[in-house]
This record gives sequence, C-alpha cells and structure tokens, in this order.
Amino acid sequence: MHWQTLLVPHDFSAAAARAFALACELATLSGGRVLLLHVSPIPSGLRRDSKIVPDDGTTPVRIDEYMTGAARKKLEALLAERCQTGSVCAVAAEGDCADVILDEVREHKADVVVMGTHGRTGVKRLLLGSVAERVIRRADVPVLVVRDPTLAEHAHLREEDAVQDEEGG
Repeated sequence: MHWQTLLVPHDFSAAAARAFALACELATLSGGRVLLLHVSPIPSGLRRDSKIVPDDGTTPVRIDEYMTGAARKKLEALLAERCQTGSVCAVAAEGDCADVILDEVREHKADVVVMGTHGRTGVKRLLLGSVAERVIRRADVPVLVVRDPTLAEHAHLREEDAVQDEEGG
C-alpha cells in the first residue's frame, strides 16, 4: 500500500496515541505525510461565538477559538516529540467529530484514516455512539481502526463478568 496522506483523528487518549504511532510508522515506510486532527465538539447549549473566560482570567474569547487553540498546542507538541516522518501537519477543528473527520479526508485528499477506538460495548456504545463506526460507514477511503490491547483485555474481562452475572455465577 502506498498511502501518501494518512489522516489521524486524535482525542488525546491511549487508543489515539497508538493509532498515531502506527500512522507515523506507515508514513515513514511509504514516504507519506501524517495529518493529525483533533475535533472539539461545542458543548451542548452553547454556540460557536459564545464567550468564555480562560483559566488565566484574561480577556474573554470565543469558545471555538479557545478550544481549537488549546488543541492545536497539544497536537503540535505530539508532532514534535513523537513523529519522525518528514511531513506532518496538525489541524484543530470544532464540530461533530465524524462529520469533521470526513470533511478533512475530502479537503486534504487523505488516502486512509488511521484512528483509535475506545472499544465501548453495550449500553455505553449505545448512549455514546462510536465515532469510528460512523467514519467507517461513511468514508470513501480505507479506515484502519487501532484498538489499544489493554482496553481489549479489559473489555473481554467485563464481558466475562457480565455473562457470569447473568448465569448466576
């Protein structure tokens, strides 16, 4: 596979960090570039142009600018310390996570999306949804989903406990 642009959604979780590391390796092997993306959803009940006072008590700023600015700094720090590929870029955006990821795929002509998953199951997945699943269903490019093995092990243990509880064990 010769992927030139690898888009990596990053929510600053362990699963996302694992996906980012893999994408950097793949980009190095293929001579491609990594586009690291963080999407900040606007909190319910607020508009993009709502004002917020930063923790340092400075002048109020728009919530969208505050959220993307903070995310951009974190992304740039991740790029500087962890990705050795020659071409990397960080994008911070706000909105619905899956929608923004798919928009960025089209805008940057990404060849693949490499993303982590939290591995939620059952009621948590039903209530919280799955950004990875929504991206997989709607993407026009391959989506490589990376699951953190420690999360997978914990999910397996929780499923065994649930079965034992149902069986009265």
